[in-house]
Amino acid sequence: MAAGGLAVLGGPQLIPGGIDESVWPEVDESDLDAVTGTLRSGKLSWFNNVEVKALEEQWARYAGTKHCLALNSGTAALHAAVAAVGVGPGDEVVVPALSFLASASCVLHHQGIPVFADIDPVTFTLDPAELERVVTPRTKAIIVVHLHGLPADMAPILDFAGRHGLAVIEDAAQAHGATYRGRAVGSLGSVGAFSIMAGKNLPTAGEGGLLTTDDAELRNRADAVKMFGEQIGPDNEREYNAHTIGFNYRMSPILAAMARSQLARLDRYTKEVQAGAERLAARLSELPGVRPPVVPADRTHVYHHFRITLDPEAAGVDLPPGVFRQAVQNAVAAEGAPVSMWQNRPLPGQALFRDLTGYGKGCPWTCGHARPVRYRQEEFPHTLAVIQRTLLAGTRLCMASLRDPASVEAYADAFTKVMTHRDALVTYARGLDYAEPWETASRLW
Repeated sequence: MAAGGLAVLGGPQLIPGGIDESVWPEVDESDLDAVTGTLRSGKLSWFNNVEVKALEEQWARYAGTKHCLALNSGTAALHAAVAAVGVGPGDEVVVPALSFLASASCVLHHQGIPVFADIDPVTFTLDPAELERVVTPRTKAIIVVHLHGLPADMAPILDFAGRHGLAVIEDAAQAHGATYRGRAVGSLGSVGAFSIMAGKNLPTAGEGGLLTTDDAELRNRADAVKMFGEQIGPDNEREYNAHTIGFNYRMSPILAAMARSQLARLDRYTKEVQAGAERLAARLSELPGVRPPVVPADRTHVYHHFRITLDPEAAGVDLPPGVFRQAVQNAVAAEGAPVSMWQNRPLPGQALFRDLTGYGKGCPWTCGHARPVRYRQEEFPHTLAVIQRTLLAGTRLCMASLRDPASVEAYADAFTKVMTHRDALVTYARGLDYAEPWETASRLW
């Protein structure tokens, strides 16, 4: 590690060339052959292509489920899952307060009402103890997000759901191949939903989604949502008779071919990123006030993101937590190691929920089927604290950088340099014009 003062204060930059996190997905000749072979086949429509069905069969085997349905995005898979379990107007669905918007907006898409629960501040996933607080007689389902690639604590969630007759939807958009007590995510609840957009651990050349379930009826309900509300026969025969509100969520066979080719390498990718993450975690654990992701013994982490918690008290510095995190973030980035935040407010703090804009005129909250609901982000202290105190290694995802041993050491060296210069860091931090992430102004249209 190079000597010298912090780069953010004018010292020499530790990693002058930066860390390259741009190459993902990796595309090789097998991917090119899969895509061009599909184009040359001429089987490019939903009714005659073979790639989509083959992807569905392969992913069902991989996830350990009886059925898989391929859709054109992870958001579409979540929406189809919500519809499949019978969520309708005014029905409530529990959603963790820390996640990407689609984990909650998929409920709105089917006129349901998201009800938010706080997270476990160590794993960043839904806190099972919150269910007693937020479940009401109107609750229909629980959406469990395996955030960043770490499975949520499914046993108590499934037990609670079983006792209350609730469906469990697994949002596994970031968790391809992760396991909980030896079982793959997507096979634990009533239905699972994965994203395979180009930034995910299992990528395609654009957008895509996969829905998994053991229940044929749930699969068929989801299929109707995917296909204009129609009931499609096993030979793709149509009766042109919509039974429900449906959409066009079909997947392109070209994207399916790309995903199938990438799936052949997913296990290798996962082992490589896990090795890098474990090495980075070991290095960061040596630094006061820096806590790498915690992985409970009963599950595996696939590190779509690597979230680091920063604790000023443990670091021996007298700074507010958010100021400390911002100072470390700026200082590490200045050394050439890209770091970032992911989500700057709890989901209930987003304008869509805060203002109940919905589809307009307050719907679905004001459409006559829902009880009055108000969203207040201050009701989720663990989520606020995690947003305030944590940052991610990288600005995109870990599959590009943490699979490279040199990048792993560069990240660790950058954090080590910054934390070695804590006195200078404190001086820098006290000059920051800081606001909490959720207090930043919205971008104007």
